[in-house]
Amino acid sequence: MSDYQCKMVREMDVRSFFSPPLDYDDVCTAEILIKIESVETYVSSVYGITDSTGRIPVLLLIASKLIHAPALARKHFTLSEEQLGDYSYVMAQPISRGTDIQSSPFVISKTWEKMSIEILESLSTKSYGFYKAND
Repeated sequence: MSDYQCKMVREMDVRSFFSPPLDYDDVCTAEILIKIESVETYVSSVYGITDSTGRIPVLLLIASKLIHAPALARKHFTLSEEQLGDYSYVMAQPISRGTDIQSSPFVISKTWEKMSIEILESLSTKSYGFYKAND
């Protein structure tokens, strides 16, 4: 695991993306590195982006994969769990007071993933034009 050299995103970039930053007890180094390797391989294979221009979309994709962990969702206040006897349920909390917009880990993950794919598609799109030759 430690022999993989990150090309676009470092482990500390991923940890610092979250607020508060991810602790080593939250997510281990090995899990972050394997996610970095898989996302960087995906981005370079599908979109042909291998330099620092892909840094932000890669970071968003990695973060969207990590936020699903229940411990992270609880720590970053996106889950509220209650238990009444044998009955328990989990619901998302509103993003801000006075709104009905829910911030479940799934919604956050899909938002980050969609943003990342849109950025990658715009970076990899080639623009073509017509130019008059021998003018």
